[in-house]
Amino acid sequence: MEDDIQMIEAVLQGNQAAFQRLVEQYQHFVFTIALRILKSREEAEEAAQDVFIKVYKTLGNFEKKSKFSTWLYTVAYRTAIDTARKKQLLTDSIDDDQAFLQLEDSKNTPLQDVQQHDLQGQLQEAIQKLKPEDAALITLYYLNEKSVKEITEITGLTETNVKTKLHRTREVLREHLTEQLQAEVKDLI
Repeated sequence: MEDDIQMIEAVLQGNQAAFQRLVEQYQHFVFTIALRILKSREEAEEAAQDVFIKVYKTLGNFEKKSKFSTWLYTVAYRTAIDTARKKQLLTDSIDDDQAFLQLEDSKNTPLQDVQQHDLQGQLQEAIQKLKPEDAALITLYYLNEKSVKEITEITGLTETNVKTKLHRTREVLREHLTEQLQAEVKDLI
């Protein structure tokens, strides 16, 4: 957080390189949030650019009461939601977005790697079928490892509402993955 504050202060003093470092540090997360909501790679890229333009123009408004990342994700979330509402986006992307999951390095066997890749693909497919707001919550909580409190700041929802939505969304994901895996088992038999 201190590093972010130093970079923000440098940006406010006119240091363009400091802003570039902020963009590089957070562009993946901003893009992932936008992609979860918009479900279109092109729309997400455009929304991510819009987010960083907004951040650059309003960086002086950042009050340092919360983490910079929380403030940034709030801007990203709201920008993506606004874009989705304006365009009433109802289609799924055909892009393969599995590259956006953060997986830790492992020493798995090739078979385990294939199984893990398949499971990640199924999870991504299940997340894509969620409502945009639910997909964003799952992404923020599990993939971006944001706390419930941070998610409330980002989304404007209450803690109870976030917890309830996360619980319900986990149930929907579990049901979808269970059905999907049962179908695969039947195909093997």
